[in-house]
Amino acid sequence: MKLSDINDATLRAILGNSCKTKITLASSGAGTATVGSTGTITYTVDGIFKTKSALSAQSIAVTHDQFGNAVANGLAAYTQPVSTTVYYVLSLNAAGTVAVSQGGYSGQSVTSPAGAAQYSAGGLPVVPAGYTPIGIIKVATGASATFVAGTTNLDAAGVTATFTDVERLPVTAP
Repeated sequence: MKLSDINDATLRAILGNSCKTKITLASSGAGTATVGSTGTITYTVDGIFKTKSALSAQSIAVTHDQFGNAVANGLAAYTQPVSTTVYYVLSLNAAGTVAVSQGGYSGQSVTSPAGAAQYSAGGLPVVPAGYTPIGIIKVATGASATFVAGTTNLDAAGVTATFTDVERLPVTAP
């Protein structure tokens, strides 16, 4: 049996894409807006083993929205407002390119890929097609702080960042 025998694309991605090492994701240092990891990252994309060197001062500027769409063509990352929690998922593709997907926050007004207006429940964003999730950053802002991924320091006043290594996206947000 091979992955191509599975007709459901979501199931095929879940089975074929996973991180095989604990990457120990963390801020790359005090007063920085970047992340790092330890050791070589071993992961699979479509069932094929890949490796990437440890992340070092990796930007977490948003590349994909909460629906897995590339931030381009009129779509844009947003500034995380005060008193919100947002999950940012880091993923790798077969070439080792890092994607950062920005989730929504509870009550956020969004337009789905189908064009329907809806409100976000918060939670984890969709991983872009062809990428394997390797880590999650949970960012909570206080009553006087906003957060811009890739710009705001991860240890800025009023910002709490929590890092989680993942094999695949979990059932519930950490």
